[in-house]
Amino acid sequence: MFFSPPKLHPNVVTTDAQRVLVSSRMEALLSRWHEAEAGRVATGARIPIPLTTVSAAGGFDSYIVVQFPNPGGAPTMEGLLVDSGNTVMVVPHATPLLNSGLYAFLGASTEPWGCPAYVLRGPLQIPTADGRVYEIPDCTFYACYGDNPNGGGRTANFGTGRTVPWTANDQPTGVTLQAPLSYGNYQFAEFVYGPSTSIFSSTGELKVSEGSQLILNSYMPSGYTMMKIIPSIDWMSVVPAGLTVAGTATSWPGDVASPIAMVDTGGGSVFLSDPNGYVYPKTWPDTVACPSWTKSTELPSQNCNCVSDSLQIVLAGADGAGSYSYTVDTSSMPLPVQGLTAVMCEVNGFMMAQQGMNIGGLSALFNRILIEYSGGRVGLTPNSQI
Repeated sequence: MFFSPPKLHPNVVTTDAQRVLVSSRMEALLSRWHEAEAGRVATGARIPIPLTTVSAAGGFDSYIVVQFPNPGGAPTMEGLLVDSGNTVMVVPHATPLLNSGLYAFLGASTEPWGCPAYVLRGPLQIPTADGRVYEIPDCTFYACYGDNPNGGGRTANFGTGRTVPWTANDQPTGVTLQAPLSYGNYQFAEFVYGPSTSIFSSTGELKVSEGSQLILNSYMPSGYTMMKIIPSIDWMSVVPAGLTVAGTATSWPGDVASPIAMVDTGGGSVFLSDPNGYVYPKTWPDTVACPSWTKSTELPSQNCNCVSDSLQIVLAGADGAGSYSYTVDTSSMPLPVQGLTAVMCEVNGFMMAQQGMNIGGLSALFNRILIEYSGGRVGLTPNSQI
């Protein structure tokens, strides 16, 4: 199994021992899906797809099993990181797909993490919760044919983000790559994560768990507040309209021009850049030690203030419509999750030089998240199983 990093938050799996444990669990899942009735394509209004979560020290990521049919034998199967900060699919091995004769070669390129890759088009199958498969007949994606020259092996990433317009790094001329789910007939993708007590261990040690779901819908589910995605941004984002920390309303984001709120379905705490000093220089009731990534030289951050206080976040669509407010209060969650709710910096490295916030994996625990691929919108509604 390959552990490509997410786009918008630190790696959750960081040690060799953790990689071995996660690999063994994912291999067991892949073996289970090999026994699925691959010829039965799931149909219906809603298609539930299982997600496997991997957590450690208050952060988490999720993984999905995908398969590629092979007329000459068993399908090629992969466990891929689900990444809403990415808008394309990257699989680690091109050779078995080319050998199957089912995939059109569209050109050579470099995928967003740096592996040399071919751009291919052909069928993608996703095992469903009931043991069948959902098939996307024509999916365009990257397939690595070599290791990343900067280290890290091969990329294995299942991008779920929506950008307006679609963007991708270094694609061949005339080819536009999109999130794999956007090529199918089910244009509404819900992310429903299990309760924090099932996702996280009480000690912060690595935990691999099942019970979270990606639900594909042929119609828009009820109950969501829908918000238009900000156009011409490389990461799926809406507008941050307000922030309250420990019950105190702040002026953030204030007069920052065009702030963004990245919608991240993994990771941990909320984090933000605050160049005008509305929140980071202040003294808050529950200040905690900042994570080590704030001192990274690769994605440097400056003047960070980290808290475990409750937050209230207000979001809106790019057109100002669809205001949605929710509270992040981790006091009833496992202890590792209680330790950090926000990383507020003058400059936050994971904001990729953008002004604004990443709503963080915590927000995906408190809310169900819906991506509308055809309409370029994101929706949120409270998650009843926090």
